[in-house]
Amino acid sequence: MPSCDLTESDSYSMNIGLCAWSFTSSHAEAGRALNPHDPDGLRRLAQQHGLAAIEGASAWFADWSQERRQEFGAMLAADGMGVFVDTGADYAKDISSLLTAIDVAADIGATLVRTTLSRVVEGDRRKFGREGWVAHLNGLVEPLKRAMSHADDHAIAVGIENHQDLCSHELVELAEAVSSDGLGVTLDCGNTYAVGETPESFVTRIMPILKHVHLKDYQVHPTNQGFRLKRCPLGEGIVDWVQLLGQIDARTAASGTSVAGCIELGASTTRHIRIFNEDWWGTFPDRPFHEGLNAIADLHRAARPADEDWRTPHEREESALLRADYELEQIRRSVEHLRQVELLPAVSTQR
Repeated sequence: MPSCDLTESDSYSMNIGLCAWSFTSSHAEAGRALNPHDPDGLRRLAQQHGLAAIEGASAWFADWSQERRQEFGAMLAADGMGVFVDTGADYAKDISSLLTAIDVAADIGATLVRTTLSRVVEGDRRKFGREGWVAHLNGLVEPLKRAMSHADDHAIAVGIENHQDLCSHELVELAEAVSSDGLGVTLDCGNTYAVGETPESFVTRIMPILKHVHLKDYQVHPTNQGFRLKRCPLGEGIVDWVQLLGQIDARTAASGTSVAGCIELGASTTRHIRIFNEDWWGTFPDRPFHEGLNAIADLHRAARPADEDWRTPHEREESALLRADYELEQIRRSVEHLRQVELLPAVSTQR
């Protein structure tokens, strides 16, 4: 995938941007001048932190003229910034939102559309049942083939995010069924635990089709049924960023490819992964025993004290101002951590 270099460095290779889904509507509610759910607001915030790209909803640009989209993309490119476009829907019923997102991406100069394939979170597909979930995935193959024909015409890649719904085995099988070089995975690093896999094993399996990375970390709170995953700044949770991004860098270097990423701190509500319930596993394909065991072991080792509050400010219903400040502080600390471990330049490239 083409990348937009901010500076030369031997200490990192992944260009890292900022995703809008690190934020909620709290900024608009608080009357903040800078709203990360506005394209220009997200651009300005990314620039303040010296980040290489922005990622937001294709719906942001739906009412823009082609000329306006192209002008915005040209402005980002002039600043050395990339852009990624997001969408998601039940494509077995209607593929149009993905087709539209591909058109938006082409106009704005994006190289990738990130998409989700269900509303499932917490790895909990039990309402589908095993056969129903397989049918859901099978029903996506033909619509995705049509979409990828359109994407290929525009040289746009499509990354399916592991949105706490699909495991690595399913993503690989789906990509093989669609059979398009442009279709692959947007790896959400924290979300691998929501389907009982470690980031390392997930990457090993999906690496040949990895298109994009979401940098997300979680603090882990134990429950009788499993674990709650609570958003946190990168480096303050379960993910070992040096190890994981080093693994990705080594594999991309070996293959002569490159992969970009975005900080995406995710949901403002905790996710309860009921991994100790036998029926929770019932919709997943068989996998090597050690993969699930390693994930549970990681979660156990990372567990916070049982009496620690697992709620976010959003769940505590704090003011919009406090919620917005919480989100901005988590981004600041995430960027600081990435610089400390030399995954971002040590000196900010603020403009």
